[in-house]
Amino acid sequence: MPDDDQPITRADLRTEIDRATVTINAATAAAIAAAQADTAAAITAAEQRAAKLARDMQTEILRGIEAFARGNFARMHRLETSDADTNARITALEERVLYLETRRPAH
Repeated sequence: MPDDDQPITRADLRTEIDRATVTINAATAAAIAAAQADTAAAITAAEQRAAKLARDMQTEILRGIEAFARGNFARMHRLETSDADTNARITALEERVLYLETRRPAH
């Protein structure tokens, strides 16, 4: 660049414009790269949070189903136990009726 006392030439102006353009392009590229890195980090963090929330929701749903199932299993066990007792009683009654039906009358 010429001294402050000398007028600027077209070549000097072109050199300064080129140097400023290179500096601006480098700064712009660095800013874009930083923004891309920040965006990628934010997307990754959001995906991780979404995956954690999905797992938490699945866990809550499974806990609810498990609590419901536990109550149903207890109820069904009680019914099955009652059914077994009832079936044993009905079988005994059927055997008694069959014995009465097949017994020959005394003459």
